[in-house]
Amino acid sequence: MSDKVQNLITKWLIDEGFEVKKLTPSPQVRFKWGVDVFTPPPLRVNIKIFKPDERPDRVILLLGVGVSPEHQAALARLKDEGRLKFSSKLLSRLITACNTCSIAIQPNPIDPKGVSVGLTIFDDEVDEAFKPRLLSKLMVLVNSFLIIVSTFNEDFPIIPKGSGRESTTTTM
Repeated sequence: MSDKVQNLITKWLIDEGFEVKKLTPSPQVRFKWGVDVFTPPPLRVNIKIFKPDERPDRVILLLGVGVSPEHQAALARLKDEGRLKFSSKLLSRLITACNTCSIAIQPNPIDPKGVSVGLTIFDDEVDEAFKPRLLSKLMVLVNSFLIIVSTFNEDFPIIPKGSGRESTTTTM
């Protein structure tokens, strides 16, 4: 069964230069349809967009960011209070950037392995005029990615091995 919302969202993403692939189902998240989206270069951010089985009246836009092994090791050197303070700062920044997002530090703020930021779109919002709002929501998620990366790099700067001062690119 074709989903009008899926067709519109997919068309708009492709028109704007996003890379769109069919989302592979997983045991943790069941959905009616889903797409794996990558923002156009130069910054490649991965966002999942899907219609959950249990809530067929909406679409979820989900950013998931894994904490690098280097940042996990740097966090592990802190006491629990220090890790909680860092996680609280990160959450505060993300909530300030998007007070309508659902945000989670997983599995918990003392031992962060990943951060997820989600936005909900209701089917009845999506019409031909919704494209600018969709792109705005995607920009909120891209900015959330940048907040996560910059907050980790602020507190735990890790310079990639082999990067010289003459380099003009940034590694994330």
